[in-house]
Amino acid sequence: MTTEIEQYITKNYYELQNICKKVTRNSDWHKDLLNEVILQLYNKKEIKLKSLEDNDIKYYIIRVITINWYSKTSPFFRKVRRESTLYNELFDNIINELTTEEDIFDNHKILDIIEMEWAQTGWFNKKIFEKYMVLGSLKKVSVDTSIPLTSIARYVNETKKTIRLNTFNRLENED
Repeated sequence: MTTEIEQYITKNYYELQNICKKVTRNSDWHKDLLNEVILQLYNKKEIKLKSLEDNDIKYYIIRVITINWYSKTSPFFRKVRRESTLYNELFDNIINELTTEEDIFDNHKILDIIEMEWAQTGWFNKKIFEKYMVLGSLKKVSVDTSIPLTSIARYVNETKKTIRLNTFNRLENED
């Protein structure tokens, strides 16, 4: 990173933080996003800009921020947002199956039941599913663990299915 960009970041840190807040629409991730972008800029060997004036630097950083926030292949998404996205996806799937016009369950109650079911999941399936949540794909888990891809898919799907069925059963039994 050039000294001009470093000086700009130091001088305008709070302005960049506000820009991140706007890009993320007041998400709790805005500070993490800015810190990740700054780390990316520090690790980048060469940054090519037409000129190193404040406006050019500002718009370059804003572009990096927006790419990191909206792209599903960005370093920020891979490091931070993917895990929460996968968790939210699992939760949303269960909520969508449970909520009908007649039955609307309390989300906290459902989360508590899911957490109880997670606690009762076997250690192996739990470990494989955690790796899937963190790494984000079955293939990456397979490479990481040297377990065949079809087996990883079976373990992840069994875990999802077991938690889903047990959650449904507990909710039905409580009524």
